[in-house]
Amino acid sequence: MASKRLFSEKILARLSKSLTEADVKPQFVFNEAKQKGFWRPPQVSLRVQNDLRKACIQQGVDPLSIGLPSVQPRKPLRTKPNKLEKHERTRSERQENIRKNLDKMPQTIQAWKEDKLKEAAKQKTSVPF
Repeated sequence: MASKRLFSEKILARLSKSLTEADVKPQFVFNEAKQKGFWRPPQVSLRVQNDLRKACIQQGVDPLSIGLPSVQPRKPLRTKPNKLEKHERTRSERQENIRKNLDKMPQTIQAWKEDKLKEAAKQKTSVPF
């Protein structure tokens, strides 16, 4: 259980002042002369914004009324399957090959026996003794 947080007078004093969009959001500043631009960070950091939001809730003030942006819902975590070892990744493919080879095994054995008989017939001489 979280305990009640005590905010400093400085934070509580900021609740009376309203914030502008430039205070809470980063701004893109473009320099015409250099044809370059850069992002200027917000005047109020995200951590301080969060502290202000908590202080508002504690004091019973609506955070939107002082200019704080609404809380964005977090994206769901993207989960990737584990990489695993190579023999684990290829297990299903190997098992499928084994199953197919076992299904073809009677034909393979029959072909092997026929080849063996042909080889034996070639080795046999035509001489009767």
